[in-house]
Amino acid sequence: MKPEQGPQEQPDRHPKRREEPVGRALARREEPDPGDLAGRDPDRRTVARREEPDQRGPARGEEPSQRILARRDAFSAARDLYVNVPREKPPALPPNPDGGHVYRRERSLFMQYVNPEILACYGKDVTRGDTDQIMAQALRATRLAVLLTDAYLIFPSSYIFELPWFGIFLDRIEPLIHEGLVRHTSPTPELTAYREIKVREYRRDENNPYSTSQRFHTFSDLAWYPRFGKPTAVGIADLWGKALAPEGDLSGVVHSVARAWRRPYGRVAGIMAKAPERLEGQAFVKRFVEKTLPGPVPGDADSLLAQFLSAAYLRCYVHDLDSAILTDLPIGPLSCKLDESMEDMKGRVLSSRRLDLALRWLRVDHFVHCGASWKELVLLRSSPEFGMITSMLYGSGSANAFRFAIIGASRSRHFGPAVTCGDALSNAAVVADHLARLLG
Repeated sequence: MKPEQGPQEQPDRHPKRREEPVGRALARREEPDPGDLAGRDPDRRTVARREEPDQRGPARGEEPSQRILARRDAFSAARDLYVNVPREKPPALPPNPDGGHVYRRERSLFMQYVNPEILACYGKDVTRGDTDQIMAQALRATRLAVLLTDAYLIFPSSYIFELPWFGIFLDRIEPLIHEGLVRHTSPTPELTAYREIKVREYRRDENNPYSTSQRFHTFSDLAWYPRFGKPTAVGIADLWGKALAPEGDLSGVVHSVARAWRRPYGRVAGIMAKAPERLEGQAFVKRFVEKTLPGPVPGDADSLLAQFLSAAYLRCYVHDLDSAILTDLPIGPLSCKLDESMEDMKGRVLSSRRLDLALRWLRVDHFVHCGASWKELVLLRSSPEFGMITSMLYGSGSANAFRFAIIGASRSRHFGPAVTCGDALSNAAVVADHLARLLG
């Protein structure tokens, strides 16, 4: 019989991993040997990290200017294709009887929980003293995210440029990257061309993260995930115009600005409606939007403006990628007020607290957060029994049925605190068996 152990005994059996502070890791980090990249899969798309510029001279018989011009021509071609050539949309999926409004494990999960603008809405700075806390919660969130999808974890390519410590984060989830389970997304797979586009969008930023002075190093295993649909700025602009109506999501901001500027609501709404045009191709983020206005945004409206822009950004990505997001994290909700009560977000806003509670009931929580390797987490999520449980948690199933199944499973000698992946799989199987009986 498996011995019963309380939660206080678990740390002795699962020594918790001690993560190195981000600042120390950044200072300690060394560039990999270029020879380590030899023999990698040539079909993998490559993405970039910071590196020293190429110091090699021109090839034999090649003038230095020839190499530079050829490289710039390639970048310009990729850029022009992105800007000017209509992109084909992926084939339409067969219609779902639920209309896409329920949780589905085949959806990818969008990693919004390290986005700098979203974190700023909750008082966190990705470049200063909050980096260790953000890194710790990002790794914890990724463990849960892996369990909630049978597809990919996807992040925008902008993270590679905008987060100084993002390369360290990718190092720590390298097994997922190697298996193609974590992917970056952008309109073009060539990051050099992507950077040329973005450097113009951030051209008036004091510290342009896409500046050509930044140096990068390649991640040969990190695959690209294509993003179709309209550019993010266009999608946000569409939502912006609708939100300025008297009952729209930005009506509170307009009222606050109208009081501060001592102008009528309609006049202020008209001025703000021209912000997308006045951005002149700059990124649709708060600091640039505020510069298009003739006066300052008062403090009470400033946070509402930031929340709206981040929520609009999330909506664009979630819909374009047909993905979900993980919310209710210890560091904050990180949903920018998006929730399942909204018709277009049903089945797409997944609470981490709900999953954490279920993992405790399943007696696998310590294993998931402290003992499991990335490979073991993928093995656990791939079991039909665990998939059935998460579908019950986030779908239309009865919460009481899951409670009754846990109560029934607790009487089994095969149900106890999970120490190994086999234990975790066994616990999930016992609970799923009871659920199947309850559901008939």
